[in-house]
Amino acid sequence: MEEKLNNLVEYITNTFEYRECIRLKEVMKSNEEICSLVEEVKSLQKKYVRSLEDENVKIELDSVLEKLNNIPIYCDYLRYLDKVNQMISYVNDEMNDYFYKLLNE
Repeated sequence: MEEKLNNLVEYITNTFEYRECIRLKEVMKSNEEICSLVEEVKSLQKKYVRSLEDENVKIELDSVLEKLNNIPIYCDYLRYLDKVNQMISYVNDEMNDYFYKLLNE
């Protein structure tokens, strides 16, 4: 079983999407604008929750998110990350089904 799980992990980590995700993440780390915007988004998200969803904070958050989402490399990263997360989710769902059937039938 462990070998099969390792094979799944290896498969995912060897996909183009995963490798691109890692590469883009490294590139973004050296981009001050992206780093700054990501930190600002995190801060504003916390502020928004703590403010009990103050509309002014939401508007500010949306504005920063829009700036971030207009950076092509960040958009590419999110697209690849979504694909990797879908693969992981699929494996997770299959594993849950397998164990559910194993333990309940």
